[in-house]
Amino acid sequence: MEPQEFIKKYTGPATYQITVKGKVDPAFMNQLNDLSVSHTEIHGHALTTLTGKIADEEALNGLLNILFDHQYPVISLMKFDI
Repeated sequence: MEPQEFIKKYTGPATYQITVKGKVDPAFMNQLNDLSVSHTEIHGHALTTLTGKIADEEALNGLLNILFDHQYPVISLMKFDI
């Protein structure tokens, strides 16, 4: 597969699961579009998992920037649809 083909093939919408440290403030959740939000606690640390379809790399970068701006460190990011 040529590098150009690889890039074109993986730039569309995909389902992502992003886990961040902390419990996302409910007032902040309206900025998360249609992502589902779940909260867990592991070894006394609060975690928030965001799951849903993200349109493209630009939208993903925008979401990650919002999380960074609100000081939610990303613990993991997984892409499901390729």
